[in-house]
Amino acid sequence: ASAAASAASTVANSVSRLSSPSAVSRVSSAVSSLVSNGQVNMAALPNIISNISSSVSASAPGASGCEVIVQALLEVITALVQIVSSSSVGYINPSAVNQITNVVANAMAQVMG
Repeated sequence: ASAAASAASTVANSVSRLSSPSAVSRVSSAVSSLVSNGQVNMAALPNIISNISSSVSASAPGASGCEVIVQALLEVITALVQIVSSSSVGYINPSAVNQITNVVANAMAQVMG
């Protein structure tokens, strides 16, 4: 039960910071970095996650490493939702899922060291 309570606390703390002005600014910056000339730039993802993680860590000195990662991922998800909600989605290639999961896994591996 204590692990579940700790996880719930981590998520709650991260969610509460998601609407802060600094988080909104980071999400806006991430959207700008992820989209160029109407195209999503997945190559920017590792740098975006790293920058957000560093910024979250600096702005929330009491946050655990887990809280920082959860917060960073929530902000990246928010940026991606913003992009999708502002887009006209056409054909989605289901066979590209493996490639995208590898991009995300590699981005996280770079951030985690």
